[in-house]
Amino acid sequence: MFEAHSFTSQDLFAETVALPVKRITRTHAETLRPLSIWFVEGKRKERGKTVEQGIFVYSEYRDDRGNNCFNCQYHPYPDCLQQVDIDRFIEKAINQPLAL
Repeated sequence: MFEAHSFTSQDLFAETVALPVKRITRTHAETLRPLSIWFVEGKRKERGKTVEQGIFVYSEYRDDRGNNCFNCQYHPYPDCLQQVDIDRFIEKAINQPLAL
């Protein structure tokens, strides 16, 4: 006898991970300036669309005048958040252009 099951992405992959709760310090890939990166869960609604849950990745740095500057990236929340997703978000943050 054959028995069928439907699987979710959480069943197929390793354990889910939580977003880091503390700031992560990295160096910007091009300018070699220190970056402070942190994650925030939130929701975003684009014009005429439904509300989507997502992950906001903020990175803070200092410009040439010493002023604090911020970049923010939005990523849709994956079905199953893995460490590889967090690593990818950090990689995008350290490679994004900075307004100097």
